[in-house]
Amino acid sequence: MIRIAYSLIFCLCFLIKTNLYAQSSWELAWSDEFDYTGLPDSTLWSYDVGGNGWGNSESQYYTEKREENARVDGNHLVIEARKESWGGRDYTSARLISKSKGDWTYGRIEIRAQLPSGRGTWPAIWMLPTNSSYGNGGWPDTGEIDIMEHVGHNPGHIHATIHTDSFNHLSNTQKGGKTIISDVSSALHVYALEWTPNKLTFSVNENSYWTYTKSLNNWQGWPFDRAFHLILNIAIGGSWGGAQGIDNSIFPQQMLVDYVRVYRYVDTPQITLETPTNVEVGGAVTFSGTATDSDGRILRVELYQGDGLMETIRSGLDQWSWSTENVAEGCYSVRARTVDNGGWSTYSATRSITVGNSCAQNAPYLMRPHPISERIEAEYFDLGGPGVAYRDLSSTNDGRGIRLDEGVDVYPTTDGIGYHVGATSRREWVAYTVHVDQGGIYDLQVRLASRASQISFSLEFDGVDKTGMILYSSRTPNFQTARIITENGIELEEGTQIMKLHFHNGTPNVNWLHFRLRSPTDTEELPEYGETDLLGNYPNPFTTSTTIDYRIGKPGHVVLELFNPLGQHIRTLANSHHQIGLYTAELQAKGLSKGIYLYKLTGDVTAQRLLHYLGN
Repeated sequence: MIRIAYSLIFCLCFLIKTNLYAQSSWELAWSDEFDYTGLPDSTLWSYDVGGNGWGNSESQYYTEKREENARVDGNHLVIEARKESWGGRDYTSARLISKSKGDWTYGRIEIRAQLPSGRGTWPAIWMLPTNSSYGNGGWPDTGEIDIMEHVGHNPGHIHATIHTDSFNHLSNTQKGGKTIISDVSSALHVYALEWTPNKLTFSVNENSYWTYTKSLNNWQGWPFDRAFHLILNIAIGGSWGGAQGIDNSIFPQQMLVDYVRVYRYVDTPQITLETPTNVEVGGAVTFSGTATDSDGRILRVELYQGDGLMETIRSGLDQWSWSTENVAEGCYSVRARTVDNGGWSTYSATRSITVGNSCAQNAPYLMRPHPISERIEAEYFDLGGPGVAYRDLSSTNDGRGIRLDEGVDVYPTTDGIGYHVGATSRREWVAYTVHVDQGGIYDLQVRLASRASQISFSLEFDGVDKTGMILYSSRTPNFQTARIITENGIELEEGTQIMKLHFHNGTPNVNWLHFRLRSPTDTEELPEYGETDLLGNYPNPFTTSTTIDYRIGKPGHVVLELFNPLGQHIRTLANSHHQIGLYTAELQAKGLSKGIYLYKLTGDVTAQRLLHYLGN
């Protein structure tokens, strides 16, 4: 009778809970209730196998398809750690993974489990990325989410932790929280992660005890926008679990798992997109649509050609529209994305637009030529394919970034948001359709990185080499802004042209290029630049260096200085007479302490801005 009553209460609780999540925008998407017997369901689970210590000097050997270490008894998954010799180790255990069988980006993950006990045990419920491209493509750059960890020498203390490039235990910068549950080894408890685009919330039995909020808008602090899979295991010993040794009298030890449930968020924002299908060359294209959100508010609408961001719209979002002019001949695929205040996003259906009568050979990636006076992102090379838009000597694309159907290797950049062209080699090139508004002599800035001591590249416009061989001594493998100021400058004629960036030596990674007008052609006057002002810095926040852009509207002496939050002078970045024009100053992080700084421009007017140094 007691058992029947308990079962009835459990069923009612399950129904109430399922109803609750259905009403609060969560819908069950994947689960294992362990209501069968034998080995774990092979359609849901695989095994990590071996006794290599797993990076933590652990003492167990993880076995595969061995019921002594992992089995289902009709009510629970049983993961059992045993004292026995196997594969050169003194203990056996199991490590179950859902990789390629259960992989999710965002969701609510629930595991109801009872943990082992005793000195030397180290059970964990955690997640790793299935196929992430960030940084070095491995830990910690790609991220780790620890939903639950418990070490037997500190009973009852439940830990949740995240690991990223910026926050990890190797640098002693890891972030985490903990709570105390007295009966973790004698009762089942629900360990849960609620993972949204903006935060990770960890709880036990519906009581939240730690939240990690997305504060850095880059992969170094938030690699958690890729698919992750679940891992269930008991480790024995190791750097943390074995910090006080292993009690051999406790074995065997078990982790019982009553269920694993994964819910997906269903109330995502909705967006529509309308475009013309055919447009005249040089004409205008208007994009329009609607954006709605049933449980929040729309923050922005983004317009993409392929993987390239054309525009961000932040007002009039319920009935939005945007137009671009001077579109170039070519065939384009456009889509819109809406983002709400919870960070949830949705893409519209993709629309095809043909400009002109055919798919031109060199078509600018963002539908219109890159203005030469604006920053040219290296990953936005032309459409047209090999031999037209680029020459890449490798047979595969190993970039792990955007434009994966192209031969050029495009990587997530390591110094902020965005991407860079990498793995370049001698005789390769990429092409860009650009428009020069004003003919004249230009200087060049390139954001690049290389492990070589010296790199070389050149630029041609409409088949004419305009630079010769540019040599640059690379002082660091980190990204830096190279100021290419040649004696005679780069002479460019007014009009739309095909610019080719040729790589010669040093295999540089290129983030962006930026041309600055030094002087106009003979009969033209200097452009109107506007008032003296600070234009901001990029990247911000930063880790190694940042580039400060500023504008001078009246000739005169200019001082650019850096101050700490107490107003104390830290560094002078510029102190000289300036002509009218656009300028940059590079701030190297060496010698700075982590935190917020103020940079101040003093000339015919005074301007100041804040920047954020994250530390190394």
